[in-house]
Amino acid sequence: MKNTLCVCCSGKIYQDCCQPFHDLQQKPATCEQLMRSRFSAFCLQLGEYLFSTYHLDYRGDLTVAQLSEKSLDWKRLDIINTTMAADTGTVEFKAWYEDQGQLSCHHELSNFVKDHQQWLYCDGTFYPSEKSGKIRRNDTCPCGSGKKYKKCCA
Repeated sequence: MKNTLCVCCSGKIYQDCCQPFHDLQQKPATCEQLMRSRFSAFCLQLGEYLFSTYHLDYRGDLTVAQLSEKSLDWKRLDIINTTMAADTGTVEFKAWYEDQGQLSCHHELSNFVKDHQQWLYCDGTFYPSEKSGKIRRNDTCPCGSGKKYKKCCA
């Protein structure tokens, strides 16, 4: 993925964005960086990274193998809002994916904690009404083209 834009939609090159986190060369400094790196890890099927950044108290029976499976065809990440205190934070996001030819949206408010100088994902509140994938005509197209939806994939 050398000189390729990062799939987290930050606008940065992967090697300057999420790769240092995935390669364990750096730790995300914010909960938003962790959210972006986890989205990229889902896209790239990096189960080890997803497992290691999931708070132990919230993992349940999840395994690295389960987190490594390709479950959906993720298309785009939109960060809606981020809040951060010293050791806690939230990130509201919309993650767009294609499932059986239908564009849909996973809308979540994720909770994070900082434990031993490392941000970890805990859990989230899901907004199921967003699953319909309703995109307004003048919204930016979730495919990542940067065009309005009505001029792109509508």
